[in-house]
Amino acid sequence: MTVAVLASPEDALFLTSILSTLAGVGVDAYGLKLHANWDSLPRDKVVGRLEKASHYLVLASPSSLEASWFAFAAGFGYSRGSSFALYRFDPACEFPHYLSGLPVLDDLDELAAYYRDEMSVWLIQEDRRASRAALLEMGISCHNDSLAQCARDGDTRAVELFLKAGFPSDARDKYGVPLLCLAARGKHRAVAELLLDRGAPIDLQSEDRGYSPLMDAAQAGSADLVGLFLDRGAEPNLVSKDGQTALVVAVGRNDAEVARLLVAGGADPDLADKLGLTARKYAALFKNPAILSLFEPAA
Repeated sequence: MTVAVLASPEDALFLTSILSTLAGVGVDAYGLKLHANWDSLPRDKVVGRLEKASHYLVLASPSSLEASWFAFAAGFGYSRGSSFALYRFDPACEFPHYLSGLPVLDDLDELAAYYRDEMSVWLIQEDRRASRAALLEMGISCHNDSLAQCARDGDTRAVELFLKAGFPSDARDKYGVPLLCLAARGKHRAVAELLLDRGAPIDLQSEDRGYSPLMDAAQAGSADLVGLFLDRGAEPNLVSKDGQTALVVAVGRNDAEVARLLVAGGADPDLADKLGLTARKYAALFKNPAILSLFEPAA
């Protein structure tokens, strides 16, 4: 982030204190004194000085507001989508109507606070721009379908770049499946941890079959992810669209290890699905004594 501080020669004495204040909050800045004959200079020279900045601050006084360079600088800044602000020496100074809406700073403390906030916003935006550029360099387009595919493929680096680029960790694919569920279905622990660390809801259920990430991990037979999700606070007794819990899913796969983790995490073996069957009944039906023994304390 770089601020160009624009001033008429009459106001140049104030440049030192303004630049010193900006330097004090870690903002790179430089001053430009624009004389009445500024438009006699080669246009590329003037533009070359202005385009080095991402932000513009005008020392507002009658001489600067009436100068022809002000309108040119304002138009240049707006055309680049740059931030434009005014610093006035006299609080009673009134601005023309077309300047309404611009930030107006009245003292050095206000100046420091404003650009400290601007720096925070700019750093976030710059990180997003850099992340999007990195994705494009990797041949990955910046849209939600690509993010979902990267989560499905276990591409941790790409998923991280998408999150840095501003995509939400609770995004879903076009079928309504959350990213965390996609990671669980593919047994991609690193992607799952990244999403959780970035705030992905641990119990967000998919729209296709109503599975939570824990259910998807059980369906995938990933004891590793089941353990991770339970450790992160996943609710073990959520039910899917067909009324099944993660434990019923594990029993259906005859997966004793995943069933053990779920029971230890608080899964109830006696919750009935839409067929009226429970995990305990499924285990008896499938004649799986190893899993049935896990339910004995609840008998």
